[in-house]
Amino acid sequence: MILIIYSGNKFQQNISQCLSKHSFLYDAVSNFQSAESLLKAQHYSLVIVESHGNIICLNRIKGLVDTNPESWVMAVESDAMTDDVDEEVDEANYYEVGVDDYLSGPFDARMFTARIRSHMRRSMPSQAHLRPSQGSEERIEIGPLKIDQRFHSVTLNGQVLTLTAREFALLDYFCRHPNQVFSRNKLLSEVWGYNHEGYEHTVNTHINRLRTKLDKINSIENGGQLVETVWGVGYKLNVNGYIAKALIA
Repeated sequence: MILIIYSGNKFQQNISQCLSKHSFLYDAVSNFQSAESLLKAQHYSLVIVESHGNIICLNRIKGLVDTNPESWVMAVESDAMTDDVDEEVDEANYYEVGVDDYLSGPFDARMFTARIRSHMRRSMPSQAHLRPSQGSEERIEIGPLKIDQRFHSVTLNGQVLTLTAREFALLDYFCRHPNQVFSRNKLLSEVWGYNHEGYEHTVNTHINRLRTKLDKINSIENGGQLVETVWGVGYKLNVNGYIAKALIA
């Protein structure tokens, strides 16, 4: 998961469009205070910070690096540099305060994507990290999906999904067993509570509706592909395969 910290709309638009095009998962905030709240709530593999080339910005980035040692921090120079650019701040200063990567302007989408993909490939989660989070059974986080049974809510890449009760139950079951393949009869038994041959079309219909809703989330490309058909067997929530495909897209 990636976090973007920006102050300029053009910067946010450039970065977001580039990440979405290549199916990277991200959240975006417009200030460091909001970023701190999100970083306390969850881990971000990569934090992308808009840089304005001044001491104040440099100090904020240093604080970010110091308080989040497990996150890879990339400073990206803003296309719209302000009048308060400090001539004493250069590329070396950013590395001295602890950033892991730095890109100077103007924004180069190809270079940016290559650097992001290189990092995300190294930090690609193992199977263990894709299991439901430990602790409360009421909340699950699997890849870009978050489910909270207390509020009957689901988000994909930070955007809310509006699901029927059966669609929610189906997705919840998949998230509790990521990357496992289930036959239509097994899903009927576990999600619907009955197991009768001839009702497989019910599963097919709900899977198609669920995929359609996942596909409508505009912050992630081809979200419906998270639910994969395994021909001759059934369906699975293919988190590993989806993330791997995003990295090589």
